[in-house]
Amino acid sequence: MKRFIDFLDEEYYENVIDLFEEADDPTREGGVSNNTKGVLHELLVGKFLNNGEHMKKHEDINKLSPQEVHDKLKAQIHPKDYARISEKAESAANHIRKTLSESHPEHKMREVVWTSKPGDTEKVTGVPATQLQDSSDIYVTTRHSKSGKVVHHGWSLKVSDKSNKEIPASSLGMKSSGSKAEQLFREHQKKIKEKYPELVGKNDVARKTWARENPEKHEDIRKANQELLKSVATEHEKELNDKLQSGNHEEVIDHIRNVLAAKTTPAEQAGKATFQKHTTYQTAKGPQHHTSKPGEDYEHILRDPNNISVKSSGASVHFYYKGSKFASQSQKFDSQSDPLSNLKSAGKSANIKPEKEDISSPATPAVKRKEPPATSHIIIHGGGQDKKVKLA
Repeated sequence: MKRFIDFLDEEYYENVIDLFEEADDPTREGGVSNNTKGVLHELLVGKFLNNGEHMKKHEDINKLSPQEVHDKLKAQIHPKDYARISEKAESAANHIRKTLSESHPEHKMREVVWTSKPGDTEKVTGVPATQLQDSSDIYVTTRHSKSGKVVHHGWSLKVSDKSNKEIPASSLGMKSSGSKAEQLFREHQKKIKEKYPELVGKNDVARKTWARENPEKHEDIRKANQELLKSVATEHEKELNDKLQSGNHEEVIDHIRNVLAAKTTPAEQAGKATFQKHTTYQTAKGPQHHTSKPGEDYEHILRDPNNISVKSSGASVHFYYKGSKFASQSQKFDSQSDPLSNLKSAGKSANIKPEKEDISSPATPAVKRKEPPATSHIIIHGGGQDKKVKLA
């Protein structure tokens, strides 16, 4: 018999159900958070690429080594969940190894490192980059066996238990949800604090405790949260369409690049590295894999802004090219267990597959690419403000 949740469409599931995700639970199979799943995937892919040994570098934001973070997260989840995560990671590592052997024949791996915090990628490539500019989770360094040429390969790793390979490509902060998002959010929080003054002055731990002890009040806040997400998406759609209609294409194109993480890294531009997104997903046949080159795959669309349109639906903003949806940005909260959680959003590709330009038709003038400036934004999994949150 199908459960009610089986009838919900994927967009509703991602915008609502995932927001209620609980913390890790080692006593319950399936009690593993998306963030823990994503971080363990990175650490284990690196381990399997490194001949079964944990990566030596780099420490996370809490100064824990890759192995220390791995061991802590492993202890937080059920053994069967860990086994499934490990199986996917080993399969992903084998696929990455095969991909590198085809793209860089006669190269041998020299080093595999974890790049989870700001500044880590520069330590590998020598090229400064924010985590928004280079979202690599690991870097694999190879060396040509004859010429001695060294190449650094950045990999953004995504993993999902679902059969759809089009999983979130980015996690964006409030500033990426339009100019009115912060005002709407502040007004929303003000109303909550006026209605429930007992939340004022509490830290996030105390607020979560309050939420557990007051389920009806918390449910009221959750409903209000959903209305806020819809309002933010609606206002963002209007703003983006105004820019398209006024000819301010560059800002919209830059925004879509952030939503899809569709840009070359500074190290790529300097000729010091390669960058690919690697997605691992699940089918009845077992773990499956997909690689893409974010800096190339959507150029045929982004160079043709006159055929891009924007629509909102529920808590999401969707981007269309010649009538076909190619990207979505879903508004979310950092945590639904915290009544005063921060606002963020997740971007992903949708439906239309990357393709080469139609060289038979006249080329549309390219929109000048502007790399984003250094910001406080950081990419995360589930993939967390534009940041890369790594649980310690």
